[in-house]
Amino acid sequence: MTDSPPEALRLYQEALAHYNARETEIAVAKLKQSVSLNPSLDDAYEALSVILYNQGRYDEAIEILKRWVCANPETLMAHTNLSRCYVAKGMIAEAEHEQAEARRLTWKAELKAKKQAAPPVSFDSQIEKYKKIIAYDPKDVLGYFSLGTVYLEAKKFREAMDILEKAVEVDPGHTASYVGLGQALEALGDHSKATRIYRQGIAAAEKSGDMMPQKKMESRLKALEEKKD
Repeated sequence: MTDSPPEALRLYQEALAHYNARETEIAVAKLKQSVSLNPSLDDAYEALSVILYNQGRYDEAIEILKRWVCANPETLMAHTNLSRCYVAKGMIAEAEHEQAEARRLTWKAELKAKKQAAPPVSFDSQIEKYKKIIAYDPKDVLGYFSLGTVYLEAKKFREAMDILEKAVEVDPGHTASYVGLGQALEALGDHSKATRIYRQGIAAAEKSGDMMPQKKMESRLKALEEKKD
């Protein structure tokens, strides 16, 4: 969570309590106050947009998400959630544009991570963070993907497999999840299933035009097939 003025953070935390108590309108009102006080409070935008989306209030969600993009154009979840709202309204061209931007930010983050020495991280705190995101929205594929990626980094391959299987179940077109799932299966020694997952992921990547994950999976698939020979 970004640094936030005490009042904005207090409103955000109170909103979560009201939402958990099924006092949705109070939660929405407090979240709107929170982002007005601090436009950089990403967690408040995320919670507010998900609540509005789940209620079918797509126009309100789109308005909030556009404000979030203006405040932080590099926020992956803002573009992803905006794409989902556009899909719900049948605005396919706009949805595809936002999904493409989300993919660009995903690969940009991956490249940046490779160029920098990773600082010490608390896997436990990251795991809890992404579990909360999934609890907000059980259909949030990026939440599952992010949690699965943390499990991979923590070498918790069984947990990574379970979560990334859920990711491709939620969104069979999310090619990055196939990459992670295949890696988890390889680490667990299940090369047969990894081969099958890579083939499924390659087919999904060919359909969506996701060249980077497609090449990764083709490379891993080739390596697995060479081991069999």
